[in-house]
Amino acid sequence: MKPKLLHVLGGGQWQVPTVRLAKALGHRVLVSDMYRDRPAYALADQHEVVDITDCEATLQLATRCRIDGIICDTTDVGVATAAFVAERLGLPGIGYETARNFTDKGRMRRLTDAAGLAVPRYHLLSSPAGLAAAAAEVSFPLIVKPVDNQSGKGVSRLSAADGLDAAYRLARSCSRSGEVLVESCVEGQEIIVDGFVVAGKARILGIAHKLPFADSPTVSSRILYRGALPEAEFERIRATVCATLSALGLLDGIFHAEFMLDGEHIVPIDIAARGGGVMIYTHVLPHVSGVNANRAMIGRALGEAVRIDPLPMPRAATIEFFSMPRGTIAEIGGVDSAAAVPGVAAVHLNLQAGDEVGPLEHKDRRPGYVVTLGDTATEVIAIARRAIALLRVRMAGAGEFTSID
Repeated sequence: MKPKLLHVLGGGQWQVPTVRLAKALGHRVLVSDMYRDRPAYALADQHEVVDITDCEATLQLATRCRIDGIICDTTDVGVATAAFVAERLGLPGIGYETARNFTDKGRMRRLTDAAGLAVPRYHLLSSPAGLAAAAAEVSFPLIVKPVDNQSGKGVSRLSAADGLDAAYRLARSCSRSGEVLVESCVEGQEIIVDGFVVAGKARILGIAHKLPFADSPTVSSRILYRGALPEAEFERIRATVCATLSALGLLDGIFHAEFMLDGEHIVPIDIAARGGGVMIYTHVLPHVSGVNANRAMIGRALGEAVRIDPLPMPRAATIEFFSMPRGTIAEIGGVDSAAAVPGVAAVHLNLQAGDEVGPLEHKDRRPGYVVTLGDTATEVIAIARRAIALLRVRMAGAGEFTSID
């Protein structure tokens, strides 16, 4: 029997583990991406340059190649396309309308609000005409963001009306649909919940607490999976997660959600029908939960039965983001030594020699991070600190290396 053909949307570094795993499982792989030079192309059986946000062009490619399944596992921009193609070809998928619920924050707010969940006060704007009135009704501090982007791109947090017009223009420039969301800030502890839904039943694979950078409150400096939570806290979170997934219509597949713990309320902030970035999907969840969610996603896309059985006592992991001085990077040292520290799963650099270190405008502007795995929160934080202490950077114009924070 000819091996099944899995269509992977996106050919970047975050799709490389998915392509490798699918090949290791004995499947053929087709990769499509809008760019001509992508690392996953070299691993795939076939590749084509097609914009993964273009539903019709992707459908034509998938039809011509006679795919057996399609997946978009770590980027929001192709989630709706994968669902569209699967629906049109009668393949396993989450459904196009459901995908739009997870990739359009305006739809997300309306549906969770209608379901009776605690949501921020919000207004959706398609022009700047009602901006001042919307801000006055929502009240400061507030968030202005595009409805359909990711990684914090185009997001501004404002404590007063100064900069409101500029924040709207930034969000509008990052919004593919042209819609902008103005919503109240929800104060409290931000958490991430990762999991998998099978036949309408959600299983939690990990719960992490986020710590923001002091000078950039919308960008995380730490994502900490502490291990087991008190039962009452876990059940409160689980109930809100299930209600949110039900409101958005996810019956099967992976999810990566962000909530704010605000006193008695657990407020949905954002939720994606894909795996979490910064190696959560590929490195953290298998350790924390004992479940290879990537393998489950591949199996589900190809019509295989999926079982999700997380460990009864989750393990710990952390993703620690580091900073560098402003300016141009001349050289980074100590990466191999940091990666060799026991318990370090990965050291990742977003910036290289020649790149400019600027303000933390969004998540992708962080210079890099260390992923560490262990049994307790104290252990994984200590491992991360040891690894980061070994990293050094030399900025252009400087004669010596300096420590990375």
